[in-house]
Amino acid sequence: MKRLSLRENLGFGSASLGDAVGYNFIGSFLMFFLTTVAGLEPAAAGTVSAVGAVWNALCNPIAGYISDRVRTRFGRRRPMMVLFSIPMGISMLLLFTAVDFPEPLRPVYYGTMLVLFWTCFTGFFIPYSALGVQYTSDYEERTVLRFFASFFNMIGVMIAMVMPTAFVSMLREAGLTLQEAWSATGGTLGVIAMVTIIITAAVSAKQDPPCALSREERKASHKERFSIAAIFKEYISIARMKPVKYLVAASMSSLICYTMIMSDMIYYLTYNQGLTSSEASVCLVVRAVMAIGFIPIVGKAVSVTDKRETLIGAYAVGIAGMAALKAAGAEGVVVVVIYMILTVICCNIYWQIVPSIFYDICEYDKAENGRDRQGAILSFQGLVEAAAAGGGSWLLGVILQIGGFDGEAEIQSAEALGWIENATTWVPVIFLVLAAFAFYRYPITRKNYEELRERNDRS
Repeated sequence: MKRLSLRENLGFGSASLGDAVGYNFIGSFLMFFLTTVAGLEPAAAGTVSAVGAVWNALCNPIAGYISDRVRTRFGRRRPMMVLFSIPMGISMLLLFTAVDFPEPLRPVYYGTMLVLFWTCFTGFFIPYSALGVQYTSDYEERTVLRFFASFFNMIGVMIAMVMPTAFVSMLREAGLTLQEAWSATGGTLGVIAMVTIIITAAVSAKQDPPCALSREERKASHKERFSIAAIFKEYISIARMKPVKYLVAASMSSLICYTMIMSDMIYYLTYNQGLTSSEASVCLVVRAVMAIGFIPIVGKAVSVTDKRETLIGAYAVGIAGMAALKAAGAEGVVVVVIYMILTVICCNIYWQIVPSIFYDICEYDKAENGRDRQGAILSFQGLVEAAAAGGGSWLLGVILQIGGFDGEAEIQSAEALGWIENATTWVPVIFLVLAAFAFYRYPITRKNYEELRERNDRS
């Protein structure tokens, strides 16, 4: 099988930068913005995130269904990517704009903007994920393709995690108000996300060739009724496949852990470790560099063992490390460095490996069921992300509310500090334990994947 070129790998990876910028900016800073700038109570901010996540979860099956049925002279996947990337960028501006609405209406405004964001994010993400299946069916090449995507993803994470605090500080020094600085930051990151997605759509014409329907095919497609019930019936049939059950459970648990740690990180660095916004930005840069350096380590581990074993091993290290960090309860530079390393181990390995595992499910479905449902299958990843983002954010909001977090106070109470630390150590680690167990039960390995591909080649 022909190996993917460097240009092909880089072209596919570009949109992963936009994916990471949007997902991580919302996941890491929306709660902080809503509670400290927009004036929402922590529980209300968590509820806003949960509502957006529920909407995103409902959108995923529909986006997968549509993505599998699009036929245009510009291909199957790329038109949706471009179409949804533009309003997604606009929604990031609107989400981080402080509005002078009566207090009861503010959650409604931000909930509406978050629904718009997740609708557009899903509309881009599902066809983008399915596009990766069309690049190659080779087990190793898919892993390499995802490592390139992971590299761009880490660059996107760096931008999303570092730029907000640094850019807001710079704009404040230039004379903008805090609210204006956050709005400008949201708009700038929205443009970055939009442009990188469009780049991938522009350079992927070979992998997503024209496939416009003939006149007869268009007539036949018009007779196919759009049915929500039919969409979810197909979704349920996919969910019943044994590998999907374990993969969804593992992904859900992994991403709840990811959402809690990443959303709580800025609280932990600011209040528990006492860092200024500039110092926190430096920490986030260091963390992003660590994450990039982590990519070849994971690649080597996968080649020596397998995807499943690499995930379980990394999670075991993360679980032990976070438990030790909580037990130590210390402060200082060394503790911050150890914390950053542990967050990379706990969080970033998911994005390097799991998307390619969802690609493997497509091969399994074709071999076992004779179906070609990449969009529907890969929408499960979006569904899991939606549910985990909402659940993790809601849980963090509840924890901060219980702990007595005060968004207007520069110094938090001892109880609030304790719960901020809990929300970034032992609470998310519980979900990491569940994820490791689910991955242990996941049945597809390198060996039986090749057997599945041989069956598909013969059919």
